Amino acid sequence: MDENFEKNTTLSDLTTLKIGGPAKEFIVVKTEQELIDAIKYAKENNLNFLVIGSGSNLLVSDEGFNGLIIKNEVSGIEQNDQTLVVKSGTILQDLLDFANEKGLAGLQKMTGIPGTLGGAIFGNAGAYGQTISDHIIQLTCLNPQTLKSITLNKESSEFNYRDSIFKKNHFIILEVTFKLAQNDSHNLAKESQEILEKRLVKYPKDINCPGSFFKNIVVESLSKEILQKIPPEKIVFGKIPAGALLEDVGAKGQKLGDIEIATYHANLFINKGDGKAADFYELAKTYYQKVKAKFGISLEPEVQLINLPPI
Repeated sequence: MDENFEKNTTLSDLTTLKIGGPAKEFIVVKTEQELIDAIKYAKENNLNFLVIGSGSNLLVSDEGFNGLIIKNEVSGIEQNDQTLVVKSGTILQDLLDFANEKGLAGLQKMTGIPGTLGGAIFGNAGAYGQTISDHIIQLTCLNPQTLKSITLNKESSEFNYRDSIFKKNHFIILEVTFKLAQNDSHNLAKESQEILEKRLVKYPKDINCPGSFFKNIVVESLSKEILQKIPPEKIVFGKIPAGALLEDVGAKGQKLGDIEIATYHANLFINKGDGKAADFYELAKTYYQKVKAKFGISLEPEVQLINLPPI
């Protein structure tokens, strides 16, 4: 397997943001055994390691990652009536297309979200009222310390808004079992197409961005004192869009180097060509601080920061 490891792979080539310095070592894995072997290799060589999918939710530092990046391409979908068992390296869009074609409802509104299933589970991705965890029965994970597989149910996975236990325990998701509802495949495809057209207004094809950078704020998590500072019209379905707060403090259209905050959405940070992680980070931190000063709210990144300090 050693011959499959690459040295000094540029991570900007592996992220939708097109930013990031080199990984000391890099490997693509296509089976669960290859994944386990790669982790063993990292441990034997005292390397930090990070498992990634398609790099759609990452901001990697300009210095890169001093360890082993493992790109998970372990994919596959098995169907048994309304139950799907899906490998974590499966492209999320492939899963949604499969479910739509088979007339299985519950995932169709997440069309257009980039990345793999594993990444979507890690961050409990969602859109238009659906989240990836809605119809999960169980998950098979790998404990990276023991290299033993573990089965978790939905409750023990601690799914919350854009959050899961995997952000805390660092277990590696191997496969996910969904139980979906039967529906008409034509209607599901039509619903997905309508949503995709909406998404393309915000995320045009080939845009270099990691998606919305900051999480929206759950109103229940805020004190009465902070809520008094928030105009009621900014509260949508129990959440305050981070973009609304960022817009209020003047973020739209701001630039630093080749990083620009979209003129049409204040929570969308775009690499216009030769953007640097340092500029992205500084711009995000500046408007994080402005929101904190005005509203008393500490925005939390939805995007993973790799080899960068917390904002």
